[in-house]
Amino acid sequence: MDIQEIVNFYCKNGLYNSKHTYLEKLKHLEWFYDHDEITINHITDYCTFRKLQGVKNTTINRELNLIRSAFNYYLKYNQTANFKNPFNRFKLFEADFIPRFLTSVECRMLLTATRDNVMLYDFITLALNTGCRASELTTLTWSNVSLEHRYLIIRNSLSKNKKTVYKPLNTVCIAALLRLRSHKHYVFYNPKTDKNIRSFRRGFELAVKRANLGYVRIHDLRHTFASFLVKNGVPLYHVSTLLGHSDIRITQRYAHLAPEHLHDVLKKLPILQ
Repeated sequence: MDIQEIVNFYCKNGLYNSKHTYLEKLKHLEWFYDHDEITINHITDYCTFRKLQGVKNTTINRELNLIRSAFNYYLKYNQTANFKNPFNRFKLFEADFIPRFLTSVECRMLLTATRDNVMLYDFITLALNTGCRASELTTLTWSNVSLEHRYLIIRNSLSKNKKTVYKPLNTVCIAALLRLRSHKHYVFYNPKTDKNIRSFRRGFELAVKRANLGYVRIHDLRHTFASFLVKNGVPLYHVSTLLGHSDIRITQRYAHLAPEHLHDVLKKLPILQ
């Protein structure tokens, strides 16, 4: 097998329309190009090599996911390929993921710290109440918002998982969107560039500092949205659907936030003693 041919085939045909860049990961994966065949030993050697460079397991797994996808894509669309994907089911253990989420008090503190920036205030409000990723909000257009039917659409071309997601809107979201109606196309419009606002990162970091919340990322607003739902007994399946997760196992990271509901489930067991 020609590893470089497989990766190039995937880049040319599978990633050509992706808004994500994989140049750095692809550069590291050139390590495999010198091999005519990939075995489990080769993959293990690559992992060892990268770990000796100080790279975390999470990053190595992402690199392996990329080349795994390349092999799967090549096998699917190249009818002459007759080998198995050696990267399937290979994954390193990652450090336990404990998402950072804000309490309701911290959310109010953050929003109060953004009162002088109405657009940032509404951005945070929508993030907290829809669970959208930052890029999903900054690229949102009015054609994908229905105030009448109270939902917005994250199109598959703009979604991380390449799937269209419908997000319901509560009254807080509706109020925020009504305040934002200043441009016919983009929800978050930048009059200086006549395009959408690319990032709220700087303003967000200043607001977090002003509210004295410690280290908080914009993505943690998405974790906060999920945590509020789970804590209030919303089934993980519904949370997964609202977040647009491709696999409910991703949503399992929030399961520990509602241990009392697991105790309620045990109450349904008969008394066994």
